[in-house]
Parts: sequence; structure tokens; C-alpha cells
Amino acid sequence: MIARLSPPDLIARDDEFGSLHRALTRAGGGRGVVAAVTGPIACGKTELLDAAAAKAGFVTLRAVCSMEERALPYGMLGQLLDQPELAARTPELVRLTASCENLPADVDNRLGTELTRTVLTLAAERPVLIGIDDVHHADAPSLRCLLHLARRISRARVAIVLTELLRPTPAHSQFRAALLSLRHYQEIALRPLTEAQTTELVRRHLGQDAHDDVVAQAFRATGGNLLLGHGLIDDIREARTRTSGCLEVVAGRAYRLAYLGSLYRCGPAALSVARASAVLGESVELTLVQRMTGLDTEAVEQAHEQLVEGRLLREGRFPHPAARSVVLDDLSAAERRGLHELALELLRDRGVASKVLARHQMGTGRVHGAEVAGLFTDAAREHHLRGELDEAVTYLEFAYRASDDPAVHAALRVDTAAIERLCDPARSGRHVPELLTASRERLLSSEHAVSLACWLAMDGRPGEAAEVLAAQRSAAPSEQGRAHLRVADLSLALIYPGAADPPRPADPPAEDEVASFSGAVRHRAVADKALSNALRGWSEQAEAKAEYVLQHSRVTTDRTTTMMALLALLYAEDTDAVQSWVDKLAGDDNMRTPADEAVHAGFRAEAALRRGDLTAAVECGEAALAPRVVPSWGMAAALPLSSTVAAAIRLGDLDRAERWLAEPLPEETSDSLFGLHMVWARGQHHLAAGRYRAAYNAFRDCGERMRRWSVDVPGLALWRVDAAEALLLLGRGRDEGLRLISEQLSRPMGSRARVMTLRVQAAYSPPAKRIELLDEAADLLIMCRDQYELARVLADMGEACGMLRRHSRARGLFRRARHLATQCGAVPLLRRLGGESSDADGTQDVTPAQRITSLTEAERRVASHAAVGRTNKEIASQLFVTSSTVEQHLTNVFRKLGVKGRQQLPKELSDAG
Repeated sequence: MIARLSPPDLIARDDEFGSLHRALTRAGGGRGVVAAVTGPIACGKTELLDAAAAKAGFVTLRAVCSMEERALPYGMLGQLLDQPELAARTPELVRLTASCENLPADVDNRLGTELTRTVLTLAAERPVLIGIDDVHHADAPSLRCLLHLARRISRARVAIVLTELLRPTPAHSQFRAALLSLRHYQEIALRPLTEAQTTELVRRHLGQDAHDDVVAQAFRATGGNLLLGHGLIDDIREARTRTSGCLEVVAGRAYRLAYLGSLYRCGPAALSVARASAVLGESVELTLVQRMTGLDTEAVEQAHEQLVEGRLLREGRFPHPAARSVVLDDLSAAERRGLHELALELLRDRGVASKVLARHQMGTGRVHGAEVAGLFTDAAREHHLRGELDEAVTYLEFAYRASDDPAVHAALRVDTAAIERLCDPARSGRHVPELLTASRERLLSSEHAVSLACWLAMDGRPGEAAEVLAAQRSAAPSEQGRAHLRVADLSLALIYPGAADPPRPADPPAEDEVASFSGAVRHRAVADKALSNALRGWSEQAEAKAEYVLQHSRVTTDRTTTMMALLALLYAEDTDAVQSWVDKLAGDDNMRTPADEAVHAGFRAEAALRRGDLTAAVECGEAALAPRVVPSWGMAAALPLSSTVAAAIRLGDLDRAERWLAEPLPEETSDSLFGLHMVWARGQHHLAAGRYRAAYNAFRDCGERMRRWSVDVPGLALWRVDAAEALLLLGRGRDEGLRLISEQLSRPMGSRARVMTLRVQAAYSPPAKRIELLDEAADLLIMCRDQYELARVLADMGEACGMLRRHSRARGLFRRARHLATQCGAVPLLRRLGGESSDADGTQDVTPAQRITSLTEAERRVASHAAVGRTNKEIASQLFVTSSTVEQHLTNVFRKLGVKGRQQLPKELSDAG
């Protein structure tokens, strides 16, 4: 094993240090050497020289060259002579180099000769190391004197070590050529650190336990540039002292200064290239950089190559946003405006995206005028199409300030509100007063007036929505504009059938008229027609039109139109189609705003409820009603609210249902289709709480509205069946209940609605007839796949069989019903199934093991740990989840198992734990 020569502070430089150390050893033995340590900026050239000098034991003479002193004759030589070892021996030389004026003509020869003589004399006493940093910045007269010495040290104990920035064209080509001719000359080339070497550097300073992500980010931010690496490490340390346990890579002050220092050391051309690149940003190209800097092509290419070699640029881009930021911040305000002006001029005719031009327009400081407002508006549109909604709103605000036209202001406010309703619905309401004023002053286009009316309608303000449409109708300039307003009127009448007294009939346009409408208007009209058909009971036509709208949702449909189409499918009782389309829309990247996700979750909740997946219905409903997205629903929040309430009731969680029923909705919700869902949900809550008269009144109220509004379809609410069930439980009004059931059976309905009707009809029938009706219902449930309803049907059938003393069949039916109810988590139904005596009807109590089967895999894992006494924190640590996740799972476990706490968890879970 070869012993390490380099000091421990020198990272990954064993080979290079070994070469330099051997050269110095030769020099110490009387064989002089000239060594050039070359490499890109900040790759450790000076550190290597320092390490070698510290170990060599030579008399060390050092000079550091700088760009600012390059024009100073004998500046570098003066630094060498000013050191004590030479100053006392050559006072005349010190005087000459200190005075740059009136020098004799032969001073070069004289200084070179005296320097050589003095150094060789000193070397006879002790070995001498002359170290020159950044020799590429040295003045020419000093280099001539140094070359005089270099030619004469081959048999002396002298080592000359130069550090030089690697450039495509050397700064002093004549000097470098002369060095290459010397037999005792050698070059040691350094490169930036590799990823593995950067890992070693980071872990040496931050600890061997530094996270892999930190190491990877550090390499991306530095590219192996040693100075940047040390700066970044200092910033990470400082961040850790401020925030205990911080694992992020923070590029702060030290990194920024290291980057700027490296950049300035590269020279003026490289600095100009970096500044132009920083201003151009994503649009950077060398041809544009060349035109912005005014440098010739070769100079730009060489400067760019120098920056890339030093890892200050990577493929024309900055290694970290902080690097670009510090370059921009280093510019004066006038310099930055000037560069943005140049960039804007160069990019305007190159087909560059408006958002890029807008950024440069902002940089120029010229942010007023119609042309500028148009540019900002185009930029906002591009950001919107890319899903960058916050940026889109920002540029719309810039456009608003840039314009003086009231009509433009109104249009921009509509666009801003439309985007804010997608990303932050609560904020969009602040624009409504201004938009209402613009509507009264006829400043809105037909399209924008319709958008405003739609928002007002969804926010529970149908009267103001109607006023906006009426105000615009007389000012509509085109046939398409009038068609748009007419379609909006139809939408308003469909959604708010109770807003007019008497209710206005929805009169949709004819098919040939709809075909003449343009894109979005046509799809809105088709969606309205689909909903209208569904509310009239024409399911097939409704489904066909809704499917057409949803197939074109990617490019032509807004969220409200999509919602109308999904409602049409829901009211047409096609739950599978609702679920399928919601899944497709949710998987579309163009439909991923918080408001869209809320709509998807809301319809998922209703679909889950109708499939009997009660837990999913509650979870999706509560996701749809998260505080940050509730404003996007407006009065339509009644749909997910009703789904969540009904599912919570069937799960046995009446308190949760009551909390959701108390959620405030706009006052005008009661006049809308969505209000009917809430009336029905309140009836369900009354029914579950044993308030049967109140339940009957709620269902009758719901039915009266549906009949009066001509929307009496079972896909919206099966009010007759629910009212009949309430009467049955009330123990009175048998004739009224039978009449309601008979009336419902005479109406068209889907399989699930018929199942629910047959189940209640069976309850009114003798046991023998009851089994016949329930058998039919069970057969139909194979088509609609509602597990909860199937459990209820089987439970009723088991009771009927028990009444007829068919105990063997009753036991089988109860067993299946319990299994399904357990899967659904339907605690009230499970209690009913487990509460009867086995002697009477063959039922048995629900065992803990059977209830455990209702738990999900995640819930079972958490419950097994809790059953053996582990705390939430311990469980979270064991399962690599958060404590809040453990708490949520345990809440569901306690509900499904019907226990009050972990002390009552079944023994079977303890055994599993």
C-alpha cells in the first residue's frame, strides 16, 4: 500500500501533489525545476502550491498577480523583491521596481541579471521556492525577468512554480512558448472535482452521515468547482445552526460570493458573457450573447468555454438559481435595463414566446401603454396554458396597470378572476363588485358576461346573474354573442329551477341551431341539453350528449360545463359512467387545478355512495369539501355534502353527519337542483335519528319541489320511496305509503332505483310476497353492484324467511348480509343483524374476527400494534408513517369495530401484533 503524500485537507489531489512534491525534491537536490500548475478557475491550484510549499522546507518567495496590476511594470517582480530574504540583498533593485518612471533602457537585462544572481546566491545557502499565483495576469516586464532566471536554474536548488488559469489561448503566449523549450519545465494539469470527489469533500466537512440528496444537490450546484463547494458547505453549516436538522442545500451568501469571485477572476470577456447569459435566461444562445456583448465570435466562444471548464456555466445554464441571481444583482440598474433592452430588440423578431418578451419588457422599466398591455396579456395566456396559474395572474395584473382602457380593464379582471377560481377560489370574489359595475356600463363582452353570470350563479346569486345577462343582451354585437347569452339563460334556468315563480321551463335550442354555435358555446349547449334530457327522464339521449361533451373536455369545455355533463350522467342513473369519466378527467394534466380536483372528488363521493362504498364516499366527500376549495363549489357544495352526510349515517357516525349538515351554504341554494340534495340528506338524518315525522316532511318537501320544477327523476332523489319508508317506521299512513310506492313503480327508473323501491314495497307486503319481491331486487343488484343495498335486501329477506320458519335459508342470508355490511362498515346495519336471538331466526352475534375483516390492510397493521399497547408515536416509527396518519387509521378502526378505545380492541388483533 502506497503511503499518502498529500495533506488531509487536499481533496483528491494525490497524483498531482505527488508530481509537484517529486519536482521540489529534485530541485532541493540541485536540479532546478519550473512547474506550471494549470486548470480551470477555482479548481485548487493555489491550495496545491501552498500544500507543497509547506512540506518542502524551502525559502519561499510568493507573488500574487491580479488583473488590476497587469499594466504596472515590474509589479510582480516588485512583490518578490519586497520580501525580507531578497530586500536586504538587493536594495537597488527594490528602488528600481518601486519607481516606474524614468527607467533606463537596459533595465530589463539589469533587473533580470541581478534577480538571477541574488536568487542563485540565496539558493547556495538554502533551497528556494518561487511561487507565482495567477501568472496569466502578470505584467510583461516581470515575466521577462522571470524567464531570465528560469533559463539558469537547471543546476541550482531553485523551484519556480506558477499557477495559471487554463485558457484556449494563453495570456502570454511568447512567455509560455519559451518555458516549453526548457528541459526542466513540467506542467501539472488540474480538473474540477468529480462527483465522487465532491462527495468526499462534503462528507469530510459536514460529516459522513450527510444525506445522499445533500451530496447530489451539492454536486449539481458546484459541478466540482472547489471554491463554490467550500462556499456551499459554509452556507449549509450556517443553515444548520439556524434550523436544527436542516437537510436542504442552501446556496446563500458564501456561495454567491464564491461564484462572483470566480467569475471576476475569469476576466472581462467572461464576465460580459455571464451577464448576457443571465439576462437572456432560457433564451440564451451564443449568437445572441455575442450581439449583446459586442465581442467578436472567437472571444465569446473562448470566454464561454472558460466558464464551462470552470463549471460556472453548464450547457449555457447557471449551475444554481443563486448563481444567476448574484450575476444579475451585480449589475447596476442602468446596466440591467440596457441589457434587457438589447435582449428585447434581439428576441422580438425571432418568434420567442410572449412570456419571455414580457420578462425583458419588465426589465426595461417601460411598463405602460396598449402594446405593453397586450404583451403582458399574451404572456399570461401562455403561463395559463402551461398550468402556471400564479404567474398568469401576475402578468394579468401587470397588463391591467399598463392599460388605460376601461373595456380592457374589465376583460383583464374577468380573466384574472377565472384563473383565481382555479387556484385560489376565495380570492376571486374580490373582483365581483368591479365586474358588476363593468356589466352595468356595458363594458363586458358576451363571453365575459356569461362567465360572470356563471360565477354568480354558482355562488348562490342567481338574481344578479340574470341581471348581468339581461344587461348584456341588448348590447350583444353578434349572433354568436346572442347565442352565448341564450345558452347561459338556459343554464341558469336548469340549475335554478326555483328562482322564478312560477318556475321557468327550460327551452333548449334546436339541434340545428346548436350545430351552428362555436366551440365552447356549442359544448355548453349540448351539456345543458344532456342535463335537461336527464331531468325529463330521457336517459339514453342524456347519456349520449353528456359523453360527447366529456370526450371534448380537454380543449373546449370549462369546469361548469363538465359538471353539467357529469350531473346529466348522475341523474340518468349511470353511476359507472360517472366514475369512469371522473377517473379519466383526473388523469388529465389539463384538469389538475385544486378546483377541478374538488369536483372530481365530489362526483367520486356520490358514485361511491351509490355503489355502497361508504368509507370511500366519506373520504372523497371530505376531500371535495376541504377549506381551500369550498369556495369553488359555491352552492354546488350541496352535492358532496349530501353524499358525505348519507355515507356517514350509514357508517353509524351521526355526529359527523350532523357537523356536515351544519355547514353554511348560500341562501339561494334552496332554489337550485343542488338544494334538493341537501333536503334529501336532512331527511336521511332525521330517519337515522328516529325523527320519522320530520323525515317524512323533508322527503315530501323534496318531492313537491321536484314535481313543481319538472325534475322528478329517481336519479336525483327517490323521494317517494324514502317517504314511504318513513311512514312505515312511523307506524301510520300505510295507505299513503302504498300509494307512493305504486306511483314510483309506474315511473321509469334504473336498476338501483327499482331495487330500493322493491325493498320498501316488500316491507309493506306479507312475508311470502316479501321474499318474492326481495328475490327480484337481489337479482337486479347484480347489475348495479350496490353492496350496501344488497346487504339490506339480504337482511330483509333473512327476516322474512325467519318469519316463515325457513331458518336454514335465513342463517345463510344473514351470514351474507353480515359479511357485506362488514365490508361496507355499515355499523347500524351490523347492529341490527347481530341484535336478534338465534333461537328466533337463526342469526348470530357478529364476532370480532368478522368485524376485523372490514379493516383495510393499513388499518389492520396499525390496530395490531395498538392492541399490544404501543403508542401512536411508536406505531408511526415502526410503520414509517406520521402520527396523524396513525390517529386517522385508529379512528376508522374504532368506528368499524364498534369500540371506544384501544383497550377494547379484540384479542385477535393482539395476537397478530
